[in-house]
Amino acid sequence: MLQPERHSKILALLSQVGRVYAAELSVQLGVSEDTVRRDLKLLDEQKQLRRVHGGALPLQHENQEYRERHEEVDPLKQRVALAAIPLIKEGQTILIDSGSTCLQLAMNLPTDFNFTVVTPSPLVATQLIHHNNIELIMLGGKVFKPAVMALGATTNAMIRKIHFDSCFLGVCALHPSQGLSIGHIDEAETLASIIEQSEQVITLASYLKLGKMSTHKICSARKIDYLVTDSNSDPKLLSLFAEQGIDIKICADR
Repeated sequence: MLQPERHSKILALLSQVGRVYAAELSVQLGVSEDTVRRDLKLLDEQKQLRRVHGGALPLQHENQEYRERHEEVDPLKQRVALAAIPLIKEGQTILIDSGSTCLQLAMNLPTDFNFTVVTPSPLVATQLIHHNNIELIMLGGKVFKPAVMALGATTNAMIRKIHFDSCFLGVCALHPSQGLSIGHIDEAETLASIIEQSEQVITLASYLKLGKMSTHKICSARKIDYLVTDSNSDPKLLSLFAEQGIDIKICADR
């Protein structure tokens, strides 16, 4: 088997199962473990996977603190946010997460019908102060400054008293087999509480966040109802997400 074929098979297996082992790959690919290790080393150098002892994992998502980038306007994130707006219906209670894509969602919410927005993000709340048709509920608790959001025991207790028709979550890392994950354990616990209280879970993610893993798991991919993403996303990854029962919504290119 030629090297490009091996690399393609390794990356496909990694997308499906979330971890590959050199010994197992040697058997599956019909080559020596030394050849597999060289393949994994090269793919690691090309930043297509993360080499670990005995095998490899998907790339670890490198997350720049939101407080350092929230004023940036990314056209791609804006298009993803706009594609999610038709999922909001009159009379609903929705939760909007922190993050730059969620902030774009808040900035473009419909104003011609009534609904309720709950948010842990002071930046999202500030955008909605002047919307007369939107009832606004700000979640309390300790503000986690890197993500500019309330989280922790007080926040989670408040979340458990509210039923959400839908929650709109910005994504740090989403993998078909490893699910939704994030870099901070307290943030993971608060997001897990939100998901448990939501009828529909809607994730907003550009192609850059897909097929990645972070340190703390929030939920399995099967907990997610919609993935709103862009046309740059890998079709093979999207197919694996669809197999997990996720409806895929692709935003407009322009």
